[in-house]
Amino acid sequence: MKRASITKTTFFIFALSLTFGSLTLKAQTLSEAVKYTENEQFENATRAFKTLLKNQPHNADYYFFLGENYFNNDNEDSARYYYQKGIEVGVSNPLNYIGIGKLLMYEGKTKDAQTQFDKALSIGANKNIMVLLKVSEALIKSPKNDLDQADKLLGIATKLDPKNPEVYILTGDMYLEKTDGNNAIANYKKAQDLDKKSVKAVLRVGQLYGRAKNYTLALDKYQDAAKIDSSFAPAYREQGELYYMAKQYEKAKQKYKRYLDLSGNNFSAKQRYASFLFLNKDYKESIVLFNELQKQDTSKNFVNRLLAYSLYETGDYTTGTSYINRFFNRAPLENTKIIASDYEYRGKLFSKTGKDSLAILDYETALKMDSSKVDLFSEMGTVYFRMKKYDMAVQSYERKLKVSEKLNANDYFSMGRAYYFNKDFVNADTCFGSVIKLQNTLPIGYLWKAKACVQLDPDSKLGLAKPSYEKYVELTTDAKKYVKELTEAYEYLGYYYALVKDNAKAKETWLKLKEVDPANVKAQKALESLK
Repeated sequence: MKRASITKTTFFIFALSLTFGSLTLKAQTLSEAVKYTENEQFENATRAFKTLLKNQPHNADYYFFLGENYFNNDNEDSARYYYQKGIEVGVSNPLNYIGIGKLLMYEGKTKDAQTQFDKALSIGANKNIMVLLKVSEALIKSPKNDLDQADKLLGIATKLDPKNPEVYILTGDMYLEKTDGNNAIANYKKAQDLDKKSVKAVLRVGQLYGRAKNYTLALDKYQDAAKIDSSFAPAYREQGELYYMAKQYEKAKQKYKRYLDLSGNNFSAKQRYASFLFLNKDYKESIVLFNELQKQDTSKNFVNRLLAYSLYETGDYTTGTSYINRFFNRAPLENTKIIASDYEYRGKLFSKTGKDSLAILDYETALKMDSSKVDLFSEMGTVYFRMKKYDMAVQSYERKLKVSEKLNANDYFSMGRAYYFNKDFVNADTCFGSVIKLQNTLPIGYLWKAKACVQLDPDSKLGLAKPSYEKYVELTTDAKKYVKELTEAYEYLGYYYALVKDNAKAKETWLKLKEVDPANVKAQKALESLK
């Protein structure tokens, strides 16, 4: 289950309801329906629970586990509906109070949540093992957890049912939240000893190893889980994420495709796989899947988000802009949390479609939300330069330098050009010098340093531009491609050599210019004057 997962890849903050798995058995009982949920086959589970409810509409347990299914698929509204429905049909059933309490915990309303938990525990008289486990689970896995209370409840559960593997899995989870890996793995292994076929216990051990960055052992455990139950989709998901982190992208895709196949290509599985493809920078394939998802269900706003991102990455800026606008328009209606990357991508799309002022506003907002996105200062510099606001472009690079303490060669080059067009040739010369230090084999740095030096030495008497133009000529191998630039360099050098009365070098230079540009008038006149 996604909420129960110990480890996650960071970017999956974008994918708001992702799943997998496919059981071959048609759910006839509650335990079979619950297994669908545990195998992350949320849509299959929903159908199974609704079939059970159709036959027994007053069974409060069914409402609770259907609510759990929605909760684990990040659909809190539907979860709340079924928990409350369960209370209506079974006021003395403790489970649905736990469901409401769990939702309150996730909302930060810990006192109200505790009231619901206390009510459930009171009804269960602290002897109902399921109540103890479900309250403990909520206390362990909510953002504001209460591990001490969970520890006490699990202690009671252990005495009541010492051979229940679920008790030890949750106890392991509790210790893991306490960053006590030794006790966590001891409890997971105890669960394995009690149930040799407990794929959840094996998966947890793998996740623990993954958290400890022992990826080899983690992979072994995920493979073991798949061997125990080849239809247990989370095992393939975890393998896919491990291979992704190891940059073994083809293997990662194979595991995710297996994950997708097991699900029967259900909507939730496609969401997760499409998100993985985006992370894997397989933007074209992710667009295909996201478009399929749009046709199936237009209510998932995060699909608009990732479609916009993917379209930007493939250069379809117009369509990408329409999707990012759709995302922002629907976000307040669906209480979608807007993150820094949303403003970043909208800014980039605005920049590519001629809305420069709006792009700047979005870049600034993204930086306020996430100060680590320092490359946005470079994006802002590019936009300001295009707007001919050269002083603002310079400020953007200076802001980046202040927070990151270094710039790359591209930044120094762009900053130098901004200084140059703002007629600050001293600082422009310094920036282009930094470009050369970082990339001393690239001709472009020498060309622009020479340009700045020409402005600092307008009559060329000091020959400040001479070394840079000479290096530019030396490094430029494709004369046909850079006729204009080479002409500039040779014209300066020819003039300089004539100025210092080095006629031999002057003639040599003008002849080289003739090779580059046979019709060059200056070269022709200069050579005639040197006869």
